[in-house]
Parts: sequence; structure tokens; C-alpha cells
Amino acid sequence: MAKLLRRSGAAMGAQITLFAGNQLPFRVSGLGPNRRHLAFRSSDSTLRILPLKVNDRDIEQQLKIEVSETGIVSRRVVHVDAYIYGTTQRDANTPRLTVEVLPRLELPDAGTEAGILTRMLVVENANPDSDKFSSLDEALKCMQWMVHVMRNRLRLGATHFAARGATSLTDLIKAPNQVEGFESYPIIADRPALLLNKTMNIANDGTHAKNAAFRTYVENAIAVASGKHFGNDPSAGEMYAWRTLPSKPPGPNFEPFQQLGGQQFYTLTKSFLAQLNAKK
Repeated sequence: MAKLLRRSGAAMGAQITLFAGNQLPFRVSGLGPNRRHLAFRSSDSTLRILPLKVNDRDIEQQLKIEVSETGIVSRRVVHVDAYIYGTTQRDANTPRLTVEVLPRLELPDAGTEAGILTRMLVVENANPDSDKFSSLDEALKCMQWMVHVMRNRLRLGATHFAARGATSLTDLIKAPNQVEGFESYPIIADRPALLLNKTMNIANDGTHAKNAAFRTYVENAIAVASGKHFGNDPSAGEMYAWRTLPSKPPGPNFEPFQQLGGQQFYTLTKSFLAQLNAKK
């Protein structure tokens, strides 16, 4: 019986998940009953098994799973079976490998409100690689709070937050000194752009140890930005800012509300709100 191993030496397992465009090198330790290396075949043309290092003098061979970059628009289940070399006979002693093949996770169109909101949420929150990351549930709640902050700003009046003329979430995010790196959107500044690309690469890499967490993280951002997972505003409409800890408050008219997900959320001081009400 041959064993399928990852490059690290860990067992491959009976089922793995890969995404369009992924490549997974692996090792096969053991030979077939004819003392030759086994031949591995895929049940679907979108997934190929390619040789990397095969020498009949060695008990181990190195192969690679390669998933097509195109043509995958929905989930597929692909079986990889071992065959006795030079025959059409399956090797009954080597277990089948089942590969779940998924399409790449794509962000909403950059020109839509959901598109800019999703990108903002992905880069503004603590992702699963951050030392500020606690859990996916907390990151989701933090995303929801951020959207509430933006909506609360619009409702009170964007001009009070140095975003004169902003009448939509897109306007507000792009206004100067609102969200770092988004003033020239759809062009995003280098630091957040690199973070966005890294996050999406991991979310679409089934070989990465944190793939599942990153994929859920991005899916949550899309759901919140698209209004499918709105969540409650714990401030009853009175959160108006956030800053990544340990940053200073955004101004003298803000006071701390709550901390969540590595962020400090703020409301406005009662004296400032009283001044606004007096002007109405």
C-alpha cells in the first residue's frame, strides 16, 4: 500500500479542498504489487496529476496536483485513484483521494457600493494572521459595527466629519482622512492594496493552513457589505468613528464607546451633540 504525504511528511488525508488555479506538490511513499511506482489518474480533466520526481530505484515519487485556472464556476468533486503501472487496474490497497474543487472567491465589482465596502472591511479589520485577531465571530461583529459607523455619519451629516458633500457610503469612504488608502479609489494605496491581495490569495489557496479561516473572513466581509448580514448597532445609532488600537482619538469631540476586534469605537461627546441640536 502506498501512502500519500504532503511535503512536510504529514498524511494527505482522504479528502482535501483546492481552488481554481491551485497547485499541490505531494509525495507517494510505496510501490505497487509489481514493484513499480503507481500511476495516479483524475476523474475530471480540470484536475491533473503531474510528475515532479519519479525514479523506480526510489520507493518514493514526487507528484503535483494542478487545478485548472479556468472553467470552474461551481463546486466539483474529483476522485484521484492509484493504478498499477502499465495496466488499467486500480490498486485496491491505496485509498482513493477525494478533492473538492471550488471556484475562486471573487470580490463584488469595484464600481459598486458593496465592492468598496467589502475592500474597506477586509483591510480595516484584523484578519486571521493578525496578532489582534481573536475569532471570526468577533471580526464579523467588528465589520458590522464599522458599517454602522459609516451609516451613522451619513445620517447625522457627513459635514460634521470633514466629509462635506458626501451623500453615500462610497463618497464617505473616499473623502479625505476617512479611510486610509481609499481617497483615490478604485486605486487603493500600496499598504492596504498589498494586504487586500495577500488576504485574497490565502482565501483562494487550498494548500494554506489558514485557508478556511481566511475564506470565511472574506465571505463575511462580502455578506456585511452586501447587506445580507447587517447586525445590530449596539450604540443605537451613536457610534461615529473607530481607530485601530492603540491610536489616538480622532478628535476632541469624540469619546470612547467600546473596544472590539483590535479597534476602539467612538461616540460623540454630549456637549458636541447638544451644540448640534441647538443649531437645528
